[in-house]
Amino acid sequence: MGRAALPIGGKAVVSESVGPAEASIKSALGETGAIGATVRQLAARLATSPLSVERELDRLRRDGDVLRMGRGLWVLRSFERLDDRGDFIEPAAYVERFRRENGIELGRDAGPITFRANDALPVHRWWPYVQGYSAEFVRSVLDERDLPGGATVLDPFAGSGTTLVEARRAGARAWGTELLRPAVLAARVKTDFEIDPVRLLRDAARVRRAASGGPPGRLPFLRETRRQFSPDALAALARLRDRLPPEGERVADALRLAFGRILIPSSRLHRSPCLGYERRPATGGPLPLDRFDAAVRTMADDLAAIATERAAWGPPATVRAEDARRARWPERSVDLAVTSPPYVNGMDYVMNYKLDLAWLGYARSYADLAALRSAEVACDNLPRSETRAFLDPARSPDPWLPEILARIRENVDRKGSYRRDDVHAVVHRYFADLLPVLRGTYSALRPGGRFVLVVGDSLLAGTYVPGDLLLARIGASVGFSIVSVEVARTRRSGQRRSFELRESIVTLERSRSAA
Repeated sequence: MGRAALPIGGKAVVSESVGPAEASIKSALGETGAIGATVRQLAARLATSPLSVERELDRLRRDGDVLRMGRGLWVLRSFERLDDRGDFIEPAAYVERFRRENGIELGRDAGPITFRANDALPVHRWWPYVQGYSAEFVRSVLDERDLPGGATVLDPFAGSGTTLVEARRAGARAWGTELLRPAVLAARVKTDFEIDPVRLLRDAARVRRAASGGPPGRLPFLRETRRQFSPDALAALARLRDRLPPEGERVADALRLAFGRILIPSSRLHRSPCLGYERRPATGGPLPLDRFDAAVRTMADDLAAIATERAAWGPPATVRAEDARRARWPERSVDLAVTSPPYVNGMDYVMNYKLDLAWLGYARSYADLAALRSAEVACDNLPRSETRAFLDPARSPDPWLPEILARIRENVDRKGSYRRDDVHAVVHRYFADLLPVLRGTYSALRPGGRFVLVVGDSLLAGTYVPGDLLLARIGASVGFSIVSVEVARTRRSGQRRSFELRESIVTLERSRSAA
């Protein structure tokens, strides 16, 4: 017989030479239930080594007793489905509750939504931003609204400028805010259709010649820099960076964007969607200077092609390097807002774009990265000092949240160990961070103006969080009416690949009779 069930957070003393008994593993996984546990969490719980736990799990898996889920999560086979847990609230239950309380049925949108569709499009392809949405989606929103000439379009989370590019091409005035400085650079360059392609090629050739010789300059502060690049690529990139003109002039900015464009392709890394090392690093391929030439030629070709549309362009775009929570635009000045905020407890944008931040000089130390992370909408890597005010869910911005946050906290306690014990506070702060963005956008919109948001739901610590529905409800609390929530595509949870999530288009409207 195995040992008795461990108390929450309890540990058993297990001989290192013997390893964890089968019954002990099963008992520990039984306590975590459908939430599951990682090898390290089980090792801590059983006071043994991760290697011995891993061996026993492999044997149990061969026998069909346990399953490995996403991100190294293990569960008993009897807990394969989250809905096998009595206290689990399924997505369908929230959809029904949303219909009952808010009077909205979930719809469907069949158009392409992900940024991947932009990879071959002029201008949009200048700087891949995998977290963005498609240009076709933005065009469909603009066409549906049939905006008058001289209309203003706002994107509070402008990213690399997909909304702004399409708005300007459609003849609108394009405004945007973005906190991630490499993305600000991309949005500004991509909306500057007046860049002279001839001068761009000429100045790029001058930079290329200067970077072809001489000693490489100082490397960025990132500790893994030498691991991230081959020695030859590293030297070439350092020389090229040091020969770039300073930021601030349109051609200089375009050249800096071309340099940023080649960082990941020149490295041993990928960004799809999170930054990580390639399992099989590519050998050979174009050298950094050749990649730079190709990136500049693409920009010059695209500039020449879109010049034929000049008569239809709107005025030059306004892109501010600013926190969307604190940004202020003139009241009743915006006809349409389109954006995609970060998702619940989602990506750490600082981590994902740290190469761009370091190589382009926007961050010069890890302290700079930490400060930027603290300023962004809450994510999983937020410092604990930033979540202390959100440990108590009582003041959360929607009545659904306290019960969801309490369930997250209970599940974390139940696991006994987790990557952080304040996950519920991170989620609480996430929605609190979006509240001032909704308020600010409501104030900026004209009566009858719409706010269209692309946002997803999440699975956190075995708890389902309907991020799209919550965002719509919080929007309603600041004065918007909910026009629709349409599912654009399905996704898979990183925790459990078998668990289906969605990405939705939330459409809010400021009433025409709003004061």
